[in-house]
Amino acid sequence: MHKIDFVLPWVDGNDVQWQKKKNLYMQELTQKKENDHGMLRYRDTNTLKYVLRSIEQFCPWYNKIHLITEGHFPEWLDIEHPKINLITHEELYFDRSHLPTFNSSSIEMNLPNLKDVSEKFVYLNDDFIILNFLEPERFFRDDKPVDFLHHGWIPRNKIYQLLRDNSGWVKSLNNAIELINSIAVPKEIKNKKNIFFHPTYGAVNKLSNFFLLYLWQKYFFIHHWHHPQPYKLSLLKEVYQQFKVPMLNGSKNKFRKGNDLTQYLYRYYHLTKEKFYPYYHNDGTYANITSYDALEDIIEKLNHSSYNFVAVYDNYTEEESQQIVERLTDFLEKKFPNKASFEK
Repeated sequence: MHKIDFVLPWVDGNDVQWQKKKNLYMQELTQKKENDHGMLRYRDTNTLKYVLRSIEQFCPWYNKIHLITEGHFPEWLDIEHPKINLITHEELYFDRSHLPTFNSSSIEMNLPNLKDVSEKFVYLNDDFIILNFLEPERFFRDDKPVDFLHHGWIPRNKIYQLLRDNSGWVKSLNNAIELINSIAVPKEIKNKKNIFFHPTYGAVNKLSNFFLLYLWQKYFFIHHWHHPQPYKLSLLKEVYQQFKVPMLNGSKNKFRKGNDLTQYLYRYYHLTKEKFYPYYHNDGTYANITSYDALEDIIEKLNHSSYNFVAVYDNYTEEESQQIVERLTDFLEKKFPNKASFEK
């Protein structure tokens, strides 16, 4: 079996020195949006330990876990353990003059520069938790990332941004789609039956893909999989060679900005270039923690479901912060009671 690593970025938002540095550079911002630079982006809901435990427990075939950080790391983590590799921003970035950064999108533009990482790897956030045992084939089949192409119904254009969401996140997705449209055309897909109309896709998704292929004839929105994402490192390098200039421009952004690009550029690329294994598993869910009561509902749902993944969104107020973190930690500790081999 080929080696498969797990790669994830992490920031310690409680690091005092990091906070001072961030506040210093924030003074340079001319247009501040809570959605793009607020502490929600860096708040620690105490999930990293359980994300790592979930990898070791449910994907015991993994090769290594690579943690991308500014240099800090959790005190409970044994960074000398052979299964753990700490990658600093200094080591990751193509151009170190872009540092320091407080922008995950900037970090992701440097992923093609990963070193000592397996060709096949799974990229995930520090709040993506695996809930059941998974075979390697859940992520890779026939030497390709397992993925799906569902095209959208609504363009995230200026009207959408005016009425719904004009955050840097939406703009970054549109930026990626624009780049993809410059090199990929739906009608040029050779295996149209599997790529656009795979049996695991729902009827609505097949219909939307039909419109993409025969009416729109270009991409304007691709549905996301906001859970652990399989990639091949060689493909990321290919994307970098194709879009080096806009990627490095995005890398310069210390905070989220209108010309950002995200890791979804890599996903769009392998989807639109037929470099993936089509299969829609639909085995993940989202935990949008807006309040303590919402968390209780989420825990009840997870206790009576068979999802393979959950993504934790910490959208609660600071007033309930301590109570929520304690309750979530209690749930996760019961779900993953055994320490991982790399915990002190």
